[in-house]
Amino acid sequence: MGLNTQVNEAQEQAFKENAADFAQLESQLDEVRRRALSRLESVGLTGGTDILNCLVCTVCQGWTPGDDNKCGNCSHDWFAHNVK
Repeated sequence: MGLNTQVNEAQEQAFKENAADFAQLESQLDEVRRRALSRLESVGLTGGTDILNCLVCTVCQGWTPGDDNKCGNCSHDWFAHNVK
């Protein structure tokens, strides 16, 4: 299927269902992120000039640039991080 190919009804429906699923997932991820940040704020771990690299572990003293703007020393996967 090329970029200029006409999409049939079944394909269009599949795209719509995919979009709905991803929108729902994004909403759920936003809520989890809000709860995680709220928990950390309630115990004084956010705010100011410090940037939390990961929502699962404390700020790393040996932060090094890594993939996806996360600490190269952090062993947590993408979903543990401060996803935007």
